[in-house]
Amino acid sequence: MENTDLFGRAKQDLYDDMEARGIGAILWDNATAGFDYLPEINLADDDAEMPDTSRIMGLYAYEGKLYLIEEDKAHVNFDNFYNPDTEVKPTVVTLTPDTASRILGNPANEPGYTTDGTLEEWLAIADCYYQALNEDNEESPA
Repeated sequence: MENTDLFGRAKQDLYDDMEARGIGAILWDNATAGFDYLPEINLADDDAEMPDTSRIMGLYAYEGKLYLIEEDKAHVNFDNFYNPDTEVKPTVVTLTPDTASRILGNPANEPGYTTDGTLEEWLAIADCYYQALNEDNEESPA
């Protein structure tokens, strides 16, 4: 199997997993998540002298396509998903497809969403996704 086939399959498997779980978007707080890898991608062209690294704060499944949510670039404020007066800030927030679409909009028309990244970068982000799911399960009340 060629790398491009493997890459497409890996993205599709992530998308399918999110769909099966009823997740339209998953967001994580990189400061508190404690991931084994930093979820980052390099957005610079191959011939660029300086890297353009973007830290990823989540995944967004929208109309059959999986997008990475770029921290500090997407108009997503993690603080909008809890009440700081009565709740502890969560490490992970999951949104249903309808809620994600309503709050995040069309990622093709918004800054801070990308489908770029290498296979290796996406594999590290997939690892963060599964760690975030475990974190979310630990935070959810029984």
